[in-house]
Amino acid sequence: MPHPLVIAIFLATWVPIASLASELALPSANPWAAAGPYPMSHHNPAQSDVTVVDGPTRGKKLTRAEVKTVPVVWCSAPIVKETGGHTTVIAGTAHGLVKIDATGEAFEFVSLMPYPGLEDEHTDVGPEHIAWHMERIDEKRRKKQDLRLLFHSAYMLWGLELNVRNGGSGAYGVIDKDGYHYTFFDATRLVKSFDDNEPQAPLRPVRHVGVADGLPEEIASGITRILGISLTYDGHIAVAATGGLFIFDRDLERKDYVLFPGEHVENSIALDEERIYVVTSKHMRGVVWDGENLSVDEKDGAWKSEYEVMAEGEAIERGAASHGSGTTPTLMGFGREEDELVVISDGSPDGAQLVAFWRDEIPEDFVQKPGTRSRRIADQIRLRVSPLTVEASPAAYGAGVIVLNSTYPDSAPAPLNILGNAFLAGETREAPLGAQKLEWKADEDRFVPSWFLDDIDNTDWMPPAISPHNGLAYLATKVDSVYEYRAIDFETGKVVARWPFPDDSVLWNNWGGITTLLQDGDLLLGGFFAVKRYDIGHLR
Repeated sequence: MPHPLVIAIFLATWVPIASLASELALPSANPWAAAGPYPMSHHNPAQSDVTVVDGPTRGKKLTRAEVKTVPVVWCSAPIVKETGGHTTVIAGTAHGLVKIDATGEAFEFVSLMPYPGLEDEHTDVGPEHIAWHMERIDEKRRKKQDLRLLFHSAYMLWGLELNVRNGGSGAYGVIDKDGYHYTFFDATRLVKSFDDNEPQAPLRPVRHVGVADGLPEEIASGITRILGISLTYDGHIAVAATGGLFIFDRDLERKDYVLFPGEHVENSIALDEERIYVVTSKHMRGVVWDGENLSVDEKDGAWKSEYEVMAEGEAIERGAASHGSGTTPTLMGFGREEDELVVISDGSPDGAQLVAFWRDEIPEDFVQKPGTRSRRIADQIRLRVSPLTVEASPAAYGAGVIVLNSTYPDSAPAPLNILGNAFLAGETREAPLGAQKLEWKADEDRFVPSWFLDDIDNTDWMPPAISPHNGLAYLATKVDSVYEYRAIDFETGKVVARWPFPDDSVLWNNWGGITTLLQDGDLLLGGFFAVKRYDIGHLR
């Protein structure tokens, strides 16, 4: 008799699915971004995690032969450009930019571009060192050795030369319409790179600058880390850093900046044609960029609103990764009849809430809701998931928003909690469980619960991707130590397909990544130890 898992996966392929493609508007295409399925982190400037790809709909248990990998120390979200019939993947890692040829069914290493000025660093960290640490973690996971796993997570930082300056290097990136790649490294530096759009040519740095170069010391000293990067609708590079928001042209000449004294910026940014949306530890902000200047002045159309946060330092002490919101802002509403909103999860001491702010004009007849910090807040609703924090950004399409539980019930102790939780949760300690969808009721100006899945393991803090073409959301999870992906009907929450990964190795983790589909429907994922391409696109 076939294994019950095989039967379940087979039956799942017969669940009917409905396309959402013609129903709702998508974020405007950025004319300055590269063509292709994934030219920037979170898919588009709205950071909505809506994919343009018609993804797979039929599940199966995957084998190692159906996965191609390229070793890396860690990669959040490899991004993609397509030129002349060729597909190039660029993976930002702690040690440099890895270029991969993903044309057709290929997934082959092309080059490693060390970050400028760091060419002699990390030269002794190769694939064999990455594999050795992965195998040691596999061994301890399988034996459920909690303290040894925790110790090795710290030892791995040293062995793979990960530190506070390089850990986030390359985490966010963008590719412009001419094929140039932009990202950040060494905490506060930007780099523009190019390969002449030749599939087999190595990437090379074109220019690199410090985000605070030339600023007075009293300002520069407060700019300690870049958190995110995006591309404006007029072709400028927008950069979120600890102290403020910066705008560069595509030659990396700084054009303007605004500072947020006394506020922590700890997430990336979203934008539309009117504003750049920045969440700090105290405020949600809509900052205006007019092509020449940034403005936080209301007379120019900028705005800010307080939202619920804990007292300074309390969230970090309780195990959150951020002082306030842990999510990159997500934009909703792009059609004529849709409410234009920006949503985040807050830092309420009573449990995380989903908070929606009016992006543009506040409706004249809108009355501020009880318990909210300002009239700019369209609604806020306590989440069924996450008693402490949400770190995976909300994924939104139409009136629907998916939010994931990011609160580890038994967190590893600080300062080892970030990496420790990645390997201990769901193995020797409880994992954060649960995915919740909420619906915006435009005629009532409020969110209502839609569906809730209590078995989604969010150890990896992976935002789902939503495909309007087939009406599915693609979610990461883990079952009995085996990582897998699921296709969920976006409207009903029903499981349509499952793709359990080949075995119980930690190789298949996706920690800190973003769900990406290649043009042919294959799954492209980062995480620790490797960038992975899963051959599931033919299962549409």
